[in-house]
Amino acid sequence: MAQHTRVADAPRRYTRTDFTALRFRLNRMPAANIIDHVYGEHELAARGIGRPHELEAWLDGMRDHLVERVSLSNPLLSKTLADARTYNRWSRAAIDFLVKAADQDVSRPVPADSVSAWLKPVAFQPLRLEGIQTLGDLTAYINARGPGWFRGVTRIGAGKARSIERWLAGHAGTLGALRLEAEPVRGDLVELAPDTGTHADGADHANPLVPLVPLERLRSIATALDGHTGLNRAHGFCLISARNDLDAVRAYLYRFRERPKTHRAYQKELERFLLWCVRERRIALSSIGTDECEAYKDFLGDLPGAWTGPRAPRTSSRWRPFAGALLPVSQRYAIQALRSFFDWLVNVRYLGGNPWHTVDDPPVDQRETPMAIEKAIPDALWTALTCPDGIFERVCARLPSPRSGSDTRPMRPWEAGTLAVQLRVARAAVMLIGFSGMRREEAARVTRDRCRPVPETADQTEPLWEIAVLGKRRKWRTVFVPARVIAALRAHWHDRGLDFDAPEGAHHALLSPVVVAAQTDAEARQIERDLIGDPSLTGIGFAPDNLYRVVVTALARIAGDATLDLGEAERTLLRTAPHALRHTFASGLAAKGVPVDVLQRLLGHLSIQTTTIYVRAERTRSIQELARIYGG
Repeated sequence: MAQHTRVADAPRRYTRTDFTALRFRLNRMPAANIIDHVYGEHELAARGIGRPHELEAWLDGMRDHLVERVSLSNPLLSKTLADARTYNRWSRAAIDFLVKAADQDVSRPVPADSVSAWLKPVAFQPLRLEGIQTLGDLTAYINARGPGWFRGVTRIGAGKARSIERWLAGHAGTLGALRLEAEPVRGDLVELAPDTGTHADGADHANPLVPLVPLERLRSIATALDGHTGLNRAHGFCLISARNDLDAVRAYLYRFRERPKTHRAYQKELERFLLWCVRERRIALSSIGTDECEAYKDFLGDLPGAWTGPRAPRTSSRWRPFAGALLPVSQRYAIQALRSFFDWLVNVRYLGGNPWHTVDDPPVDQRETPMAIEKAIPDALWTALTCPDGIFERVCARLPSPRSGSDTRPMRPWEAGTLAVQLRVARAAVMLIGFSGMRREEAARVTRDRCRPVPETADQTEPLWEIAVLGKRRKWRTVFVPARVIAALRAHWHDRGLDFDAPEGAHHALLSPVVVAAQTDAEARQIERDLIGDPSLTGIGFAPDNLYRVVVTALARIAGDATLDLGEAERTLLRTAPHALRHTFASGLAAKGVPVDVLQRLLGHLSIQTTTIYVRAERTRSIQELARIYGG
């Protein structure tokens, strides 16, 4: 089916006669009287109105349009106007404010206008799902993401996107111009060279002839600065075959090819520093000394505007090395990552010495504990959330499963029942992580064949299940969860159209997306393949970042549910990230006196010193509470 690309609603133009008629309508004057006293025959004919009920529909549509527009321009009146429209009770002040729109030019869109005031539902409904409420939001969203802005918006394909862009461009006088420079072609490699200076306008822009590009788009570095004759190059045999600095950076990152999170973290810091050396300092990485290291430290503390920007694809010309100013702790991490990198270069005899050893780390206020364990959910709230008749059970019970037991197709966000399945997968994920202490990456890739009952607990009220988890450093460990976690997983598997206990599901991931945002069935199948984070999985699994979003969204929804008996402090605690669930697990066991060595094995900590942080934190909390009780 061809994509429907008519996205703009017909312009709405009102006369002062219309506003007079609207005032009478809001004061409950009969439509027949309005026809007799306000409109002439030619005015009614121009609007296609011949009968009183047609005039009522016209004026009610005008009222809704103005309420939508005024509510966004003055949010303080939004609820007042919405209530007045709902109950058809209009105060004099509300009518006066609404009719003041007669003095404005409502025939041209302005940034504060709602997207629903000018676009058809086929366009504005998907945009609102992305948090785009006004035309100003839409313009900023497109400008921040470039020509491919629509790829993350459900039900907005290339055809609709181009129609929206044309409509916005036609109203650039009031909405502002779109910035839609062409995206670079994948694989379009460039040579990194120094910035040639500022632009003619004197602004501190990056030179478009020497773009800021991520590491994978660098073909080479200008010969004079590529480091093949760097001042700090070691003499003698080098243990790596790097001919220049770019080769050395890639050789270092190759070491982390099986540790994607570590690879991304180091790549980010090394590409930033390499770009700075060539673009800003105009010196080879292998020629820097203490002065350059100190200068880069200052650079991190005061980033130029040309180096920062909103998140954009790494293939985009809008990509920037930094999203914004760095916190002191991030500046310190950058310095420490570079120091480690240069240590390695010295060890493999690529460099003669490490200039970063002469540079102090940026000062950072030290936390009482190195981990944010204070974000752990308190035991009482955790019990209220996950007990058999707890908050999650009640919320999910309101929304029965929309799927049959054999329906395995992915759901789309606009289908009925998506909220139900999203809450159930979130419940399964929250309980799996919170009762086992898994990291989200571990929870995303664990499969059904790694999960089995513990025979020794079969006669207990709530028997345990054991799960084999592949953690950091490719190290396996065993964790244990109560039967209620398995019940939550079974409900999630039913939504997926799978039987949790059937042999054919042995290699499927425990957690998997049921709702897939895609434009076509072919794209849905491709996304399903892409979501598998581990090539050894034969079932569909979550990418860790997607699992993060599902959990955060569901907990935020519960926190914002006014029907639940929760205090403000509890609602704040629920607006948290999945890693806080790991802290919840560890803090809860530490408080119950679980030995440190057992806790270390369950958490997969390399050092027992890391595990004792939870023990110390619980001891401190106990002392404070007892001092408050016994000290009066």
